[in-house]
Amino acid sequence: MLSTQRLVRAWIGALLALASAPAGAALPPPGFSGSGAEWGYHPAMGRRIEYPDVCSLDASTNEPPFTADEYTGTSCPDYATESPTCTGPFCPASGVCAGDAALHEDLNDCQGEGCCLPGSVGRGVVDVLPYLSRPAEWPFSADTSVDHSVNVDDSPGIARAIECAASLPSYRRTVAFPAGRYVLRTPLRPQHDALTLEGPELSPDAGPADPDTATLVAIPCNPEQLPGAIQVHKAARSGGDGVEEVWGLWIRNLQIELTEGPRKKANSGIQLNRCSDCEVENVIMRYAPLTLQLPSCKPANLDGITFAMGSGGVIRNVIVDGVPKGGIYLASIAGYHETPPILVESCEIKNIDGPVAAAAIKIIAPNVTVRNCEVHHSLVHPGDGSPAVHNGHGLWIATQVSVPPDIPSPVPANVLVQDCYIHHNGGAGVVMASPIAAYRPTGIQLERVRSAYNGTHGVHIQAGTGVKLQDLWSWGNGYYGMFLSSRTSLPAGSARVGSVILESPLIFNNVLRPTSGAYPGIRIEASDIMIRGGEIARCDASRGRQSISIQQQCWLSGPTGQEVLFHPEDNVISGVGTHGTSAPEVLACPHD
Repeated sequence: MLSTQRLVRAWIGALLALASAPAGAALPPPGFSGSGAEWGYHPAMGRRIEYPDVCSLDASTNEPPFTADEYTGTSCPDYATESPTCTGPFCPASGVCAGDAALHEDLNDCQGEGCCLPGSVGRGVVDVLPYLSRPAEWPFSADTSVDHSVNVDDSPGIARAIECAASLPSYRRTVAFPAGRYVLRTPLRPQHDALTLEGPELSPDAGPADPDTATLVAIPCNPEQLPGAIQVHKAARSGGDGVEEVWGLWIRNLQIELTEGPRKKANSGIQLNRCSDCEVENVIMRYAPLTLQLPSCKPANLDGITFAMGSGGVIRNVIVDGVPKGGIYLASIAGYHETPPILVESCEIKNIDGPVAAAAIKIIAPNVTVRNCEVHHSLVHPGDGSPAVHNGHGLWIATQVSVPPDIPSPVPANVLVQDCYIHHNGGAGVVMASPIAAYRPTGIQLERVRSAYNGTHGVHIQAGTGVKLQDLWSWGNGYYGMFLSSRTSLPAGSARVGSVILESPLIFNNVLRPTSGAYPGIRIEASDIMIRGGEIARCDASRGRQSISIQQQCWLSGPTGQEVLFHPEDNVISGVGTHGTSAPEVLACPHD
């Protein structure tokens, strides 16, 4: 413990020195890690886009697609549809955390600079430790046993430190979290401009109980209404339903452990609503319940990191592990919210495995870039124990049904995904979809995306226009390497798939789940598709059933009893090489 205390003093001193550094002083680059460990996915450089023989690639040839784990088909013995109400000693006097009611961390007997404790502030940096009120039996430390305490709540003290920081005259104010564990019974709400919450330098290799890191442990008094560790939703001063903008909030170098969450109304471990130029950087978030919990028993509506209601900025160097519903969720509505750009960079999202709609990265917003990310092992585990196969996607880009009465549907647009590895998900690696007849994702571009060992398809486009996929590699998937399908039960004339360009794809060793028959690497049930170059290969005749390169089919669309037969039109396929597969097919479809 003495060594940790010395590290804390040295780190706080370093923060103070940085705060007073002269203009132009050299600082470490963003994401710098002294340990040498790297965040996210970093593909080898110098590879050529085109290969004379796809089978020369260094890819496994004996691994199965991910369709199940040891918990597949295991029901939750006591599945709850909503989280318990607030009954513990840290609840508001009313017992209900409702709406904008004042909560205990708001009830500080101070305001502004009156919240600052002597000796805790220096040059725009506030040390959080003096603000904690710990009982004698629980001194501040990295001891994980504090998670099971019944008389520790660090939320009020941290709220006071945040209030102190917000009152400082410095341009950027910092709340510094020394190494150790912090118990949060309700989430922190750093709803102030140009504010930083920061712990000691964090490596992606840090374990859950690393004593040299700052860990926020969210043990919510009411997980249904106030879950998670950090929430920003600043109610407008005039009242009503308005939300004020918070600008320049930075959350850095923190571990976050989520122990419970909502089962009815969605919320997140970090939820940022209308937060512009905000950053979540060097953060490790894990779902870590206080008692052993099956995936099928996890809270169905707990996401990891959410940017919503017009939030924009950067999510960089982040690991999200085991969160039930969505690892990263980006949700804003063009024309209704402001939609500043969002960059998701060098992240790893894994083991998203709750009972409903598990997907690693969900994009229902415009103006998003995702790059250098690794996404893997998403799998739905229904609470009733029904099979989880075909569910749990890696990257989900989709429109969403509007919220009545007057909120329009969110539509993803202007989305760029680069240099990502998406693998071992129970459903598809990448999905583009829409449940709405008139809208579909638009302006979606994937560059150098690798999709492998997913339970269904490498890429499944159910709805999208203005889509371009360049240098896509897709291998080892349960079914097609790529599936473009305009088939729908919506009205037959609904906007589905169109204006898709696929350049230089490498589609090999797919269709591993069927045990007989011949299947394509790419299946097309859509029009206005262009495929230029690339190679479709079956490298081992004993592995997989991908013996057709590209197959085009007619399709039926429309509600039951009102289906209409459609034919592929205006599709162009050129320069595609084959290895162990047939030439691309253009099939004649029967008429009714």
